[in-house]
Amino acid sequence: MDTRSGDHWVAWANIHARNSNRIEALEGSFRRNVETFVAVLESAGARVDVSATRRSPKRAYLFHWSWKIANGKCRPADADAAPMAGVGIRWDHGNDLQSRSGALEMTRGFGLAMPPRSIYPPALTSNHIAGRAIDMDIRWKGTLRLPRSDGGMVSVAWTPAVNANLPLHGVGASYGVRKLRSDAPHWSFNGR
Repeated sequence: MDTRSGDHWVAWANIHARNSNRIEALEGSFRRNVETFVAVLESAGARVDVSATRRSPKRAYLFHWSWKIANGKCRPADADAAPMAGVGIRWDHGNDLQSRSGALEMTRGFGLAMPPRSIYPPALTSNHIAGRAIDMDIRWKGTLRLPRSDGGMVSVAWTPAVNANLPLHGVGASYGVRKLRSDAPHWSFNGR
């Protein structure tokens, strides 16, 4: 395989650096909290679709550096100076334009949000890597009656603006699953 950055690294990552979308892949105590919260939601009639749980550190590494190089936020040689064991990629092609082109192929292949949608590079470390975050879409019709962990009941009306649904956030937090209000599907142990 060509070691220079490019879209072939997306295919490599899909085999060697896969993310999980299984709740069972989460860290122990957070996994139990998520299982309880999801069971409460589903028992009340909500549909929960999990898109991501634990992220591969290798995949995060590829996301981070491809985004930074593609957006001109660092030199390709900077990424080559910070290699990751098990990922034999060469970011510097000896030509900045070719290096940025290879990194851009990767960002597109991974479906990474680029400016203006995102002005920050994907993180090298995160709650997803530690197994303490989950991305999930929660849908229902009308209003759900959800129990909090203390037994109190909360009425939660459907809104497509999940980041603004504070009653839903409160129910999740009561089970130790906290909403990051700037990222629609993202919940974690600490709200980050």
